[in-house]
Amino acid sequence: MARFQYKVKVGDTIKSGVLSAESLHLASVELLKQGGVILSLRAAPAGEVGVYERGNFQIFCERVLIFNSQIELCLRQLASLLRAGVPILDALQAVGEQAPPLLRKVYIRLTEKVKRGYSMKRSLQEEAPCFGEITIGLVGVGEANGTLDEMFRYSADLMERGRRVRAQIVQAFSYPAIVMIAAFGVAYFLVVHVLPKIITFISKQAKTVELPLPTKILLVTNDFIWAYGFYIMAVPICLVAAFILARRNPAICERIDYFCLFIPLIGKAYREHSNTMWCRTLGALLKSGVGLLSAIELVKGVMANKHYALQLHKIHNMVKQGDAISKGITNTTLAKLCPMALSMIAVSEKSGSLDTSLLHVADYCEEQLTRRVAMLGKFIEPAIFIFIGGIVGFIYFAFFLAMLAATRSAI
Repeated sequence: MARFQYKVKVGDTIKSGVLSAESLHLASVELLKQGGVILSLRAAPAGEVGVYERGNFQIFCERVLIFNSQIELCLRQLASLLRAGVPILDALQAVGEQAPPLLRKVYIRLTEKVKRGYSMKRSLQEEAPCFGEITIGLVGVGEANGTLDEMFRYSADLMERGRRVRAQIVQAFSYPAIVMIAAFGVAYFLVVHVLPKIITFISKQAKTVELPLPTKILLVTNDFIWAYGFYIMAVPICLVAAFILARRNPAICERIDYFCLFIPLIGKAYREHSNTMWCRTLGALLKSGVGLLSAIELVKGVMANKHYALQLHKIHNMVKQGDAISKGITNTTLAKLCPMALSMIAVSEKSGSLDTSLLHVADYCEEQLTRRVAMLGKFIEPAIFIFIGGIVGFIYFAFFLAMLAATRSAI
């Protein structure tokens, strides 16, 4: 498909950019659909990227540098403007002018797409995949039933709840992480600067004195660290690299995510986080008017844990065949991973309050997650102190035993 550089005058505004078309004639037809007068239209130079096309680097930057908090704020602004009766084009332009630079470019492209007659959902799919599948799905529902402002607000609320959960986890583990970094710094200082001097003294004593067992262990450990220190550091790096590569295989990734749910101490927090996300997202989608099958499909696509995504895929297939969602959950591991959801859903299917029940389950799981994360944060901190303190204490204990042995020999 060829690219053409254009300049058109719409009212008192002159617009320029690059668009893709099969031929010059089709390009002119596409521009005339927008209204206005074509001032110039020619083949674009190689490498030129305009309003309707993005380079790979720009796409990568948008995925990495546009944060959910920025998208959330813009969605709330759009919801407020639409609720106040502002037309969608004017709302997109107004919000885009206040957005950060990268997000502003996204809104420019969205505005152009909508002007050309594209639906808001399709515009988001083609120009703003960074908004996420949930937001795009809700926007499609809002366009269909005329509640676009409500769907923007629902999307922002979902992003906010997810951000709060992540913030709780980060906040709980921030201090232990700082302590761990400081502990490794202390250990590095001991191994590189303090331990060699101690070892030099002990080695001199070893020629004339029978050293105690702790001192011998310290000497052997020191020799091992200096001989194999590079490999000791390389092993964790290789394991992380192997873990990342293994997750590229869908089957292996699903098995890894399943086993992560049962890691001692951490696994339960991981389960509660996943339960919170799928229950809250599914409940919010159903409450906003999304159909059950579409809602499950959307939730499946945004689950970070691939084992949960696989179970939701199985539930989707069973519901598609006419089974109740409670039966689908019973036939998957979600019945054991989230038994409260199974009980609530089984009851709410009869009463017609499935969305409310799911949101109640999400609130309960989020509360349990908060408690678990707080407990882990309090547990990790003293464990690090005990570990590093034990290393430092053992080094000085072995050193003073060597000094004591030397003193006794001199006497």
